[in-house]
Amino acid sequence: MKQILPAIFTSVWKRKETKIYLLFTLFPLIYFLASFFGKSNFMQISVTSDYRLSNIAFLDMMINSVDTFILPTLAIYFLTISVFKREIDDHTMFLYRDLSRNKIFFSKYISLVSILAIFYTLFFCTSTIIYFTRVVDFPFASNTFLENNITSTLSTMQDILGIFLKDVFSVTVATVLCLYLSTGSTMVAAIILSITTMITSIIGGNIGMIFPNGYSRLLADEIISTPQAFFGALGVTLVYALILLMIGSKKFNNLEF
Repeated sequence: MKQILPAIFTSVWKRKETKIYLLFTLFPLIYFLASFFGKSNFMQISVTSDYRLSNIAFLDMMINSVDTFILPTLAIYFLTISVFKREIDDHTMFLYRDLSRNKIFFSKYISLVSILAIFYTLFFCTSTIIYFTRVVDFPFASNTFLENNITSTLSTMQDILGIFLKDVFSVTVATVLCLYLSTGSTMVAAIILSITTMITSIIGGNIGMIFPNGYSRLLADEIISTPQAFFGALGVTLVYALILLMIGSKKFNNLEF
């Protein structure tokens, strides 16, 4: 797989869907522009009088905001569908006839997860730049990178991790669905799934444990500890990934190219 992974990642990187998805890393710029319109409530930050907003807390706010903005989610779904279905629909998979289908499948999946990691890295950079060039001008900013205590810092980091793992889960689900369903049906199912993950994370309780982003609510409600939230979100993501990737790879191996 080491031989074909770089080539497949390059092909994924060059896709227009990848560029569209990565454009959403500029989302914090919307806050930057909105911050100059003080009388508007759009994208304005509201905190308690005794709280000072750190860089990581601002990053968490921006990630949660972009997560509720459905377009980035649709973009990563379109990218996933493009990576797995375009060559099948165009009947060009025969170009890989001398390679293991398992290696092709997992190279495509790893490439997509790598794009997710790049997205979050670039988003972090954009958010940090905006924080230290604009947010620090406001009295509610702490002008610090982390929260003022380790508990708050770890809780914020767990929330960010939960959203990232939710995106990994979404890519995994889309990978499998697009092998069984049409593009339209996959998108409908993906949108329903996105709404469901949001609702369950808001509800909390036992139902919040179904998806990785639900553990942040359980942590905030002090139902579980920080380590339990970290490992719970990671564990449920791994379980879904193992099961779904086994199903997906089996289907991919049986496809007629």
